[in-house]
Amino acid sequence: MNGYKITENIKIENHITFLRITPTNIELTLRNVFDSLSSLSWLSQFDGTYIKESFNERAKNTIEFISENIIKNADDSVTHSSGEYVVSELARKSIVDELKYLDIPLAELIKKQKIGNPGFDFYSENSSNIILFGEAKYLKDKNAYGKAFEQIVKFQNNKSDLEDLIDIERFCSQESLKKFNNNEKGYIASFTSKKIKTEKLIKNIKKNKEFNLLKKHNELICVAVDI
Repeated sequence: MNGYKITENIKIENHITFLRITPTNIELTLRNVFDSLSSLSWLSQFDGTYIKESFNERAKNTIEFISENIIKNADDSVTHSSGEYVVSELARKSIVDELKYLDIPLAELIKKQKIGNPGFDFYSENSSNIILFGEAKYLKDKNAYGKAFEQIVKFQNNKSDLEDLIDIERFCSQESLKKFNNNEKGYIASFTSKKIKTEKLIKNIKKNKEFNLLKKHNELICVAVDI
């Protein structure tokens, strides 16, 4: 039991997927999110000791901060502080587990800055070797898809995806990096969703201006997290 389940997996268009995630046990979900963040098993994929030590040094400070300030052992509810970590990590895991895309650690663990990194929150690579850049938004009382789409467009205009390649290139295939240079890329918008039927939520998403700007790219994934 992982504390959540994927309740919807819908193709909006051939290259646009909608996933919906419902936590079944918030305390367990929070614990699993922290355990996932704390696991440094991904370091084993690197041969060079200096690379492992470098990423380990970056990650351990973030893990310590999250443990002490954001996700605590006694937590049984999602707070504003932990919200975007939960949305990011559940979206990332659902894409890895459900779609079988590449497992890349959250940005907080692999970027140089300790906490609150600018740029995208998480990444993956699809089966067609397209790099996907993910953004998570948490709002306590609202559906946050508009905020997520808006932030992705802003980052795209600021070329944050290009800047982030420096941090993630070691996790991606050479083919995906070549494709990125040819402007072949995709995005993931993960966001909190409230008590709204999936059909209506998708209908509203399809009307969103930023959604319609982003759909021109190779792939777009929308992940609604019911918290």
